[in-house]
Amino acid sequence: MILIFTPSLSFGQIENRWQPDSVYSNRQVKKVFVYLNSPKDLSEIVEFDTTGKRIRSTKFSASYNKKTRKLKGIDKVSFYEYDSKNHLIRIIDSLKTDSTIFKYGNDNKLISSQKRLGNFVYETMYKHNPLVETTIRRKDSVIVYNKTKEYDKDFYVSRFYGFYLEPKLKNITDTIEGVPNTTAYKDYDDLEKFKDNKIIKNSFDSNSQLIKSEIKSIFLNDRINEYELNYSYYKNGLLKSIRGYIPRYFKYEFWD
Repeated sequence: MILIFTPSLSFGQIENRWQPDSVYSNRQVKKVFVYLNSPKDLSEIVEFDTTGKRIRSTKFSASYNKKTRKLKGIDKVSFYEYDSKNHLIRIIDSLKTDSTIFKYGNDNKLISSQKRLGNFVYETMYKHNPLVETTIRRKDSVIVYNKTKEYDKDFYVSRFYGFYLEPKLKNITDTIEGVPNTTAYKDYDDLEKFKDNKIIKNSFDSNSQLIKSEIKSIFLNDRINEYELNYSYYKNGLLKSIRGYIPRYFKYEFWD
């Protein structure tokens, strides 16, 4: 079974919205269509080759109503590259502004990756048995982002925690023609530390399918958000929907 892990860089909800690649290859999946909020709002298309490897993903702009749904456009197209051992070695977008490079050890296990998002560079180190990944971003010599992910069954995220540094928001007041004027600005020489901690309690059925995730998210040091995600499946075992918070729906196209 080939598992592909890519770092999650979002401060929002944690969703285990993908299945192991073996699930897609065993069912001859050609494309996965992901819909956000509504079964009509296409969010992403992921394409596979005949051997079950991901080769392309297309992400679409968000829509909020019927009018914006008709105006949806492509936000990003990514391509997946593999070596002679079928290891995923690079993901690159069509504009070549974002990319991820993966490195493997002598035992063929993933040991590190580097993701470029515009001017930002995220570096991830992986440990196995059990799988744990830690991602950092540096600004000069200072680590301004440090997040760790732990997994259930070496695939499903069970915890996501760490910190990031942001410029402090400050105010400056001056007087224009005798009228006081206050302006907010970010002080990049004075960084504030924010801690995040997301605990995900995953429940599985007798077939090891994820059926529920209970999530407690502590963000911005002390703000708490708790919600539940429920997963449903088609008869062939492919993910059909994720309900709760922001719902997602999935449809598939198959190889003949």
